[in-house]
Amino acid sequence: MLLSILLSVAASATTDTLVVKTAQMEGPYTIQSPYSTDSLNTKGQPFDIKEALGSNAKLIKTSGVRKPVFTNINQGYHFTLEKDSLPAMRILRFNLQADRYTKAHVNIKGISNYKLYVNDKESSNDLTLTPGRAELALQIFTQKTDKDSFDVSITGKDLAGLQVNATGKRPFTIGQQTWGPHYRNVALSPTGKYLVTSSYYTKTDGKSQYTTTLTEVATGRELMHRNEYVELNWFNGNRDVLYYTRPSGQGKELVVYTPADGKEQVLADNMPDGGFNVSPDGNYLIFNKTEEGEGSKNGLKRIQEPDDRQPGWRNRNNLWRYDLKSGLMQRITFGTAGVWLADISADGKQLLLQYGRTDVSKLPISRTTFVRMDAYTGKVDTLLADTTFINSAQFSPNAQQLLISASPGAFAGIGSEVKAGQTPQGFDYRLYIYDIASRKTTPALRHFNPSVANYEWNKGDNMIYFTADDRMGRNLFRLNPKNMQVIRYELPVTYVQDYSIATTVKSAPRAVFFGQTPQRARDMYTCELGKAKPQTRHIGSINFDDIYKDVAIAPSTSWQFKATRGDSIDGFYLLPPNFDSSKKYPMIVYYYGGCSPSSNQLESWYPFQTFAAQGYVVYVLNPSGTTAYGQEFAARHVNTWGHESGDDIIQGVKEFCKQHNFVDAKRVGCIGASYGGFMTEYLQTRTDIFAAAISHAGISNIASYWGGGYWGYSYGETAQYGSFPWNNPDLYVKQSPLFNADKIHTPLLLLHGTADTNVPTNESQQLYTALKILGRDVAYVQVEGENHVITDYNKRLAWLNVIYAWFAKYLQNDSSWWDSIK
Repeated sequence: MLLSILLSVAASATTDTLVVKTAQMEGPYTIQSPYSTDSLNTKGQPFDIKEALGSNAKLIKTSGVRKPVFTNINQGYHFTLEKDSLPAMRILRFNLQADRYTKAHVNIKGISNYKLYVNDKESSNDLTLTPGRAELALQIFTQKTDKDSFDVSITGKDLAGLQVNATGKRPFTIGQQTWGPHYRNVALSPTGKYLVTSSYYTKTDGKSQYTTTLTEVATGRELMHRNEYVELNWFNGNRDVLYYTRPSGQGKELVVYTPADGKEQVLADNMPDGGFNVSPDGNYLIFNKTEEGEGSKNGLKRIQEPDDRQPGWRNRNNLWRYDLKSGLMQRITFGTAGVWLADISADGKQLLLQYGRTDVSKLPISRTTFVRMDAYTGKVDTLLADTTFINSAQFSPNAQQLLISASPGAFAGIGSEVKAGQTPQGFDYRLYIYDIASRKTTPALRHFNPSVANYEWNKGDNMIYFTADDRMGRNLFRLNPKNMQVIRYELPVTYVQDYSIATTVKSAPRAVFFGQTPQRARDMYTCELGKAKPQTRHIGSINFDDIYKDVAIAPSTSWQFKATRGDSIDGFYLLPPNFDSSKKYPMIVYYYGGCSPSSNQLESWYPFQTFAAQGYVVYVLNPSGTTAYGQEFAARHVNTWGHESGDDIIQGVKEFCKQHNFVDAKRVGCIGASYGGFMTEYLQTRTDIFAAAISHAGISNIASYWGGGYWGYSYGETAQYGSFPWNNPDLYVKQSPLFNADKIHTPLLLLHGTADTNVPTNESQQLYTALKILGRDVAYVQVEGENHVITDYNKRLAWLNVIYAWFAKYLQNDSSWWDSIK
């Protein structure tokens, strides 16, 4: 008995209580009794006026057209009714802001009938709060006999980090960058007068509603609005004419729409299924049709090539031409190779066809052929046969040249600028101009560090426009093909997500683009691309300032350090809200470790802002091997498998901690995915500077990934060109975390989607097994049904919570969140 009393006293002593002293009240709304024809309904139940609570859940949401009026009330406020008053419903609102994972209980003493909602969802009184601000609503129902009053408190163990009715800007959470409206893509008409915008609105449950609009750019006047995604395309001609398909009584029909007069015309009906491109002259369509290859027999499948294990590898794409006047459909490609349409010439007379093949017995193994075909006669001319390191190509406006995207290793390395002994990186894309008459190729970008992403040769002003990964941003550039001069446009966004340029304007064509900066997102602009710093005008229906008006956004600060090899390593960092320079903060380090650079933008896939909001300093860097910093820098990725990248990361972390005394050097964590996941694992074999590490879809055994990953051996063309397990075993063994597992002492979390088709789950499984045998601190969490990237909304939230929980345990000395994960 004495023991139980002591335990009870001890438990009560550790329980905190927070009183909700004020709330915002909406209402009262009177509820009248219905006219009753009988005392019971068809189910034999009497009428209960309290059903109003269950039928008004939508009133909890404050967004939209409804604009409720609030009254501030204090603790002890009475909800009693006058003698002759009707029953009434009210809604009380207050918030709870947690700086960490917290379990709490809502005590509601003075209210007889109520429903509790948390962030617009009905909830029990037992709450599990994650870092951020939760909006609570009490929907209460009061009758004349009730003696209700406002008496609400929050109880739980250790509520020191919990605030009731927090004021000021709310902490940044994953919801801020996920919910609400986002632009998807934009497409300007040939003259630049009209704009097609596709956008989507993500609700708090993760479901998205798509919208397609057609507007007049100058006035913003809306000419078409569809609450769905509609594939609206502009004819690649000189007139502003849209085309799209829709179902009809005669099957699928092709419709053209002229915004100037709002008229529609059906060009074709009873059309074949499949995706297609319309010729600029409007005479024909080019269809893609997939022809399925022979499958297994009697449950057996003889693998023909290493890639034959991939689903659909035996299928082939072929092209068909559909004549719009006659309705005739005819095949224009046939054979064992899958052929794709790369481009149609501006006059519609020529097709550029592209197909590839692999020969694993030769380096490089992937080879691409480009063929020019007369669109009407089928006559062909092979332009480039079995060409290596090519990404894509398109016609020049006069179809006398090709604009080609390829790596520096293409065309016998005529564009290579790497050092002796280096191999150019395969994903460091450059531009080349190929003259069809002379069959001569010229590099278009000399001594140009950014890596090309999207590109186009504009027929209006004959200039080449392209976006390129440029250090930690993505910028828009113009290339003059006559003198090869390049200008970079100074735009109000530092990361261009999508853009569109008018194609018939002779000089300074209109452009529309949207993108991000480290502090802003979802901003769309228009301008004329004349000067390097064009005058821009904000357009579009999305208002970033309204969406983020009450959200605390951590400022981003650029930071570089000089590596031991002598060059500068680029990066940036974020500080927690309400930063106090006299305090010591834990830090999270992010990197990719090779190929594409980490960009400095507000809404990133790994939400750096959420880490900062949870009390971390966040340091992001682009180590050696990353594109966007020049060919030599990118080439460091090849045949090193993390060695030079690891040098940079380790030195960068040490230098950052040395120069910033607000970082607690004993509480530094690191995280990376894919090759960055490999880097996480590899780093732990080389250093003890990290207190916790997270690897998503990481590669632990270079040899098993090379042979077992869907794209393992082909990715090897970039990561370890010319090196194989039999001719360079040291690379495969010494750089593999699995073969150095005994050196890993850092607590390591492994994350992997069970349906990953890029990095097999065995890469995490085998390292997990090794570390368990070694008795090391390791955890392995699988995300069921997800591929290399976690895209399912609810699973992504759960996956992020696992990441937050692991860091909270080891960097904030709070294991409660992690302990709740089963």
